[in-house]
Amino acid sequence: MQDLEIFNKNLELNNQLIYNLLMSNIIINSDINSKDKQLLLLLLQSRDRNFIRINPNEQVFENIRNYLTLLKPLKLDTDKLIRVGGANDGGYVMYKWGGGIRKFS
Repeated sequence: MQDLEIFNKNLELNNQLIYNLLMSNIIINSDINSKDKQLLLLLLQSRDRNFIRINPNEQVFENIRNYLTLLKPLKLDTDKLIRVGGANDGGYVMYKWGGGIRKFS
């Protein structure tokens, strides 16, 4: 049984590493400014996701503040918003572009 626990722990670690590599590549190759990239990469750092840690470091405070400024709500005309999704899936609210929905191939 101990071998199975070790295997599961190693598998979980492997999955976390793959996720971090994937997300890092997405962030690095995205078309956003370098300051935002740096902030997003810092947020990917390994941490216990169930707790918020208070760190008195000034750089940590700046990074959190910068991140929160990215999350400000937008003021949009509701007539330019549409609901996308099935009847029972919760759906998503999206911005309607120009004359309709753009299809991406």
